[in-house]
Amino acid sequence: MKTREAETQTQLKAMTQIQLLAALAQQLAEQEQRFLEQQQQQTEILDRLKAVEIEQDRFNTPCGHKYSVVGFANLQGLEISVKEAGAKGRKASALCRKQGIEIERIHDPRFGKVGLYPESILVEVFKAEQN
Repeated sequence: MKTREAETQTQLKAMTQIQLLAALAQQLAEQEQRFLEQQQQQTEILDRLKAVEIEQDRFNTPCGHKYSVVGFANLQGLEISVKEAGAKGRKASALCRKQGIEIERIHDPRFGKVGLYPESILVEVFKAEQN
């Protein structure tokens, strides 16, 4: 009888340990889920912060407003071909990189993604082409 009683107690102990492990596993799974949700929220907040910083930079920029090459040409009353716009865009991008200016990218229905460049950069690019 004693052996059977000892065996039953051992089984109960084992069951309790399994239940404990299961509870711990459940807690870890819940913590991981909360962590993943917090990571997602943090990514969303950082994306929103970046958008605010870009808008703030556009507002505070000492070199004027930012335009696409085609938008700037239209503002100046100039006609520009797609080929010319691409060439001027590459020159504007190179000048921005050289000066450490971040190029903002926006969606344009005609051309896909296009860069927005500070007005001062575009003035320089367009003047260089006139000379």
